[in-house]
Amino acid sequence: MGFLPDTSAFADVFDAMPRYYFHVYDDDTALDDEGLDLPDLEAARREALAGARSLAAEQVIMGKLTLHHRIEVEDEARRPVLTLPFGSAFQVQD
Repeated sequence: MGFLPDTSAFADVFDAMPRYYFHVYDDDTALDDEGLDLPDLEAARREALAGARSLAAEQVIMGKLTLHHRIEVEDEARRPVLTLPFGSAFQVQD
């Protein structure tokens, strides 16, 4: 009898999370070979949105912003499930 709880029941929950791959197409192409385990496509969309905003902010610091740069998301079967252009990651107000 061990002192640690049996966590085998949770293994299926963690294994069931799909993996998403985030490929960045900006001045260079960065293909994601590792991916992230996320609960669903909405979580992957939020991750892509945060990434696009972060990369766009880096561009602005350098004095430019290219709106057609994008992050493409693939599911664990490597099927495209989302394309997020940097320009759709924020609002520009006058």
